[in-house]
Amino acid sequence: MSQENVENLRKMFALFNEAGVHAATEALRHLLAADFGVEEAAALPDPETYTGKEAFVANLAKLEESFDELRLEPLEIVDLGERIVVVVSMHGRGRGSSAPVEMTFAQLWALRDGKAVSLQDYATKAEALEAVGLPE
Repeated sequence: MSQENVENLRKMFALFNEAGVHAATEALRHLLAADFGVEEAAALPDPETYTGKEAFVANLAKLEESFDELRLEPLEIVDLGERIVVVVSMHGRGRGSSAPVEMTFAQLWALRDGKAVSLQDYATKAEALEAVGLPE
């Protein structure tokens, strides 16, 4: 199941980049647990926590609405079984300002029975690995 989870995440990123948040979430909605939760990185200004599939979709849509040419590229995927760390490169242009935005961050996905149950954002891969008790 672990390799299947990794492939599903790759598909999600590819669909997001090709067709946008709604296409990606519609195609893969069945892979999110009903109680799916998202916790934004503490390093962000005003980090928020979201619970439920719809909150996740709304959060991604908000991100997509803020940028033109938004892309989220998985640079590295670390398969830890029921947890997956993804190092993500985000780049785009601020909507309205056209200011280029580039950043790299890490995501920690927790899975249960083939469904994503949570997503936590971290500033770095080291922080994400530390959260599961592993050194970088």
